[in-house]
Amino acid sequence: MIFSKYMEKIIQLNVYALFGYIFYYINDKFVHLPDFVSLFIFLLFIISTFEIISGFIVVRIISSISRTRKILLSIDRQLNTADNYYDVTKIIFTSFDRLFIEKPYALYILDGKKLYLAHYQNIEDHQRLPYVIDKKIFEQQQQLNSLRYSLKDTKLPKQQKDSLGKLKLSTIFVFPGFADLFSVLLVDGTRCSLVNNRDHLQYFERIQKKIGRILENTALHIDLEEKNYETEKIFEVSRGILSSLDTKTILDFILKSIKTLIRYDASAIFLLDHKGKNLLSMSSFGYSPKYDKKLHLKIGQGSCGWAAETKKIDVINNVREAKHYYRLREETQSQISVPLVFDNEITGVLCLESDQVGHFEQKSVAILKNFSQLAAIAIHNARQVEVSRAKQAFESELISAGAVQRGLLRKTFPKIDQLKYTAINIPSKIMSGDLYDIIRFDNQTLGIAIGDVSGKGAPAALMMTLILAGLRSQKQTFLTVCDMVYRLNNLLFESTIEGTYATFFYGVISVEKNKLYYTNAGHNSPFLIKSNTDVIKLNEGGIVLGYIPDYNYTQDEVDFEPGDLFVAYTDGITEAMNDKDEEFGEDRLFNIIIENLSSTIYEIKETIIESIKDFSMSDVFDDDLTLLICKHK
Repeated sequence: MIFSKYMEKIIQLNVYALFGYIFYYINDKFVHLPDFVSLFIFLLFIISTFEIISGFIVVRIISSISRTRKILLSIDRQLNTADNYYDVTKIIFTSFDRLFIEKPYALYILDGKKLYLAHYQNIEDHQRLPYVIDKKIFEQQQQLNSLRYSLKDTKLPKQQKDSLGKLKLSTIFVFPGFADLFSVLLVDGTRCSLVNNRDHLQYFERIQKKIGRILENTALHIDLEEKNYETEKIFEVSRGILSSLDTKTILDFILKSIKTLIRYDASAIFLLDHKGKNLLSMSSFGYSPKYDKKLHLKIGQGSCGWAAETKKIDVINNVREAKHYYRLREETQSQISVPLVFDNEITGVLCLESDQVGHFEQKSVAILKNFSQLAAIAIHNARQVEVSRAKQAFESELISAGAVQRGLLRKTFPKIDQLKYTAINIPSKIMSGDLYDIIRFDNQTLGIAIGDVSGKGAPAALMMTLILAGLRSQKQTFLTVCDMVYRLNNLLFESTIEGTYATFFYGVISVEKNKLYYTNAGHNSPFLIKSNTDVIKLNEGGIVLGYIPDYNYTQDEVDFEPGDLFVAYTDGITEAMNDKDEEFGEDRLFNIIIENLSSTIYEIKETIIESIKDFSMSDVFDDDLTLLICKHK
């Protein structure tokens, strides 16, 4: 309808133009009408032409408004049928491309605690676009209950504001979720039918809220799926590094595994040479053969050299702006370098490169941290084997497996001001089936875990490795304690041979609430000794891990207040034997704790260990000993 009127106006304009030309020609050559008649006819022509042009402009405006309305209605309808994150983002990207067909715009979506550039169009110099924006800036603005405001009214850093201003991204729309601001749209607001039409704005506000909430819901689901997939990959790599003793084979396997989780265009793992001064490439993908000789760096040279020197992760969003970047590939736009540290010693660096600016997000950093730990363990493991190959094969395997385990158990603990905690593991042989972990979630929350794997030797060591890897990989998911134990149970059931299992206790201490939330999966009941010497045994939970899949564990909560003491242990402590075949026992352990309540946790730990040694009259034990103590100050 509008299109036909549009064409009709064009035809009329052409007819009038032709008529005016013919009249001018006839009057000039033949008729020679009086001037006032010619002027009158000319004025009629001008008025008619003006009417047609104004009508043409009105038709264009009406067409634009109608088109915008149709696109908004289409977005609304499509969102009603979208059920996953990828479908939602695809709808948003394609619809906004149509909505702002000739206008520059950029869309940022929340990932973690920051807004990352997700999509843009009609940006002449996209290098000026900030890749990451702090969402707090928009949250402060959102307190004014406005879903749209001007760029000049924001508190963005001056450099970012100037860059966005030069790109003409003057108008900002925010997309709030249920609990968080989830997306931000920056668009050229001048002569934009969406921005300049009140009805469209009111309808778009409804769509803003809808998009924000749908993105939040679907992102939670996709994040959970990605976490599960990451965990499976970590387990796969854990098994892989124990299945090979060749360093290059292990490192190639790690880089290929990372590729399934993080897209990259080139990668390399550098190892520190025996002098500790140079980094040598041991495994790489995506580099031209002509660069082989250049894949050697000095400590401190380039991003990888800086990461090795400082033992810190280096994320370069734009290599052209980096001070310590060493160029090998012309195509590279961003890079991440992760140090490989084992027992506080640098062993190498893992490096990924991308041909896109700002490619590596915070999620990539978290994934690579886990893989760097496995790579460091693998490197140490392989090197230990290479050094000891002259010795007997069996002894070599035991030594390297023991080194892997010692690397997994924390030697230094994160700090929380209101708590004091310590732990110790004494293996009966080179390899241990016991485990413990202390995880700091924030300034007020601490995770504590202790476990005992059935069996001895390499199978028990592998299962212990899987438990710790699974526990640490879920750190950011904020699961309840029973859900965490539920997942570990299923993963162990699927990943281990029949007949193996583990006792396990997992708890989360909230200093803010003075609470301990826990689940006990068949482990020796820890003691919670109150400041008035009342004792609570922490039994609630369920059966051992890895025995029955999909077992529904329960959890409990107890008060954990200033002056309270938590003590967890493995059966190696209570089942330690003397020369009369008598066990050390739970009662003897409890009495030692009560008698030393006024001592520090470190003194209590040492007293318990020395008492066991005196009781058994030996420094060598038949079973692994593990002890974890935590006190609320």
